[in-house]
Amino acid sequence: MGRLRHALAGRYGIAAAEFALVAPVVILIVLSIYDVGRAVWRTTQLETAARIGAQYAFANPTDNAGITSRVQASLSGWTGLTISPTSMACQCDNGVAANCSTGTCPFGAATVSPIGYITVTVTQPLQFISPLTRALFPAMATLRGSVALRFH
Repeated sequence: MGRLRHALAGRYGIAAAEFALVAPVVILIVLSIYDVGRAVWRTTQLETAARIGAQYAFANPTDNAGITSRVQASLSGWTGLTISPTSMACQCDNGVAANCSTGTCPFGAATVSPIGYITVTVTQPLQFISPLTRALFPAMATLRGSVALRFH
């Protein structure tokens, strides 16, 4: 009876030791899942803000201050935003770049005007909670939302 009692007494600390080994790993995994989910959500918000800026740029393509204020208003309270100046570019159907004001594109025997695009890009650095996420997904350090809107 004494041996059985002695054998059972030695197992009480095993669960605590296993928990001490497993808990940090589980916590890192949970925090990494949270980081990835937060990055996806923030990227979606950045893309929505870029779309709002591009829609304003559609009517006011040279008003960078207005575009920036629209983007910032849609992300009120966010810090560390970088809003790239609006870029306007034109290209032909085959993907070749063309001049927006004087360019033409060959279309069989005729020529047509190039297709114009307004691009608004918004970026923000991501503050990681888990060092595991930073190690596994270093590209998530800067989140980016970009929208190219066709204007003709």
